[in-house]
Amino acid sequence: MPRAMADLFSPETRRAVRLAQARADYAQARVRLAADDLAGCDWLVATHRGLFGVGQGTVVAIMHGWFFGLHVVDGQIFLFENCGHRDTTVDHGRIIRLDLVARRIVGAAVLAEGLHNNCHQLRLIDGVLCLVDTARQRVLRFAPDGAPIDRQQVVPPAPSSDTTGAYCHLNSIAKVAGRLVVMAHHGRALPERPSELLWLDDCWQIATRQVLPGRGCHDVVADTAGVLWHCDSLGGAVFAGDGRRVTLSDRLMTRGLALTATRIMVGLSSFGPRQLRDSLGGAVVLLDQDLRPIVRIALPSGPTDIAAL
Repeated sequence: MPRAMADLFSPETRRAVRLAQARADYAQARVRLAADDLAGCDWLVATHRGLFGVGQGTVVAIMHGWFFGLHVVDGQIFLFENCGHRDTTVDHGRIIRLDLVARRIVGAAVLAEGLHNNCHQLRLIDGVLCLVDTARQRVLRFAPDGAPIDRQQVVPPAPSSDTTGAYCHLNSIAKVAGRLVVMAHHGRALPERPSELLWLDDCWQIATRQVLPGRGCHDVVADTAGVLWHCDSLGGAVFAGDGRRVTLSDRLMTRGLALTATRIMVGLSSFGPRQLRDSLGGAVVLLDQDLRPIVRIALPSGPTDIAAL
């Protein structure tokens, strides 16, 4: 193949094209759907390379973009999209809502923009949309229509390059048994330290810290019995608060976790430099209630968040 043609298909060229598309989408408040029909899909998976619907033997590209947070509730899909990719000089993050009727997307809207590109999970909690602003160590709160409410500083600001432990890399949020909880990843701390759950009081102050048996953890998900589940990302595992644990890989990172009454879906990602992760492959693994793998499904990129439909 001639060098010029090979360059057209190089990872760098494809990355540049995706960034240009994302910047155009952001500037025009455009949502690029690849498909609107989710029939046959039981799960949604957010990745660095788009939003995908997954079913039994089915993978459907739903939306183009680089996504972190994903939340499905009452016929609506909420997403955090990073339209700035690795450009740290701009805040081109945004929140998108997709409207579902009978598993078909019938509407799309940009709810908020001007957000840091490295925000992570978002959840609708007590009627308020809460977005974890990872880089600034806070939670941004919005009305369901995107109107800003306030900003809650969970821990003091610290540069992401900090290795003292001041930068916690907050990435997940949930409300469990009436209490707010945020995941502190602690992946940059030296010496290495385990992740923690930061349990918050009604004033968004840290009431208690709970050390977890894992490093670089993601996800805070409660099952029907109220047991909390997490991804031990650097250990390639998933574990529950009652001691159950399963290791899914000795070389891939677990990230993205969703539960139903009978199934668990976990994301697997190749671990590499952040600027290259949009080009690294990924997969999801479906487990039964006994944590036995049922099927592994390849995806074009590593999962960042998962939701059951």
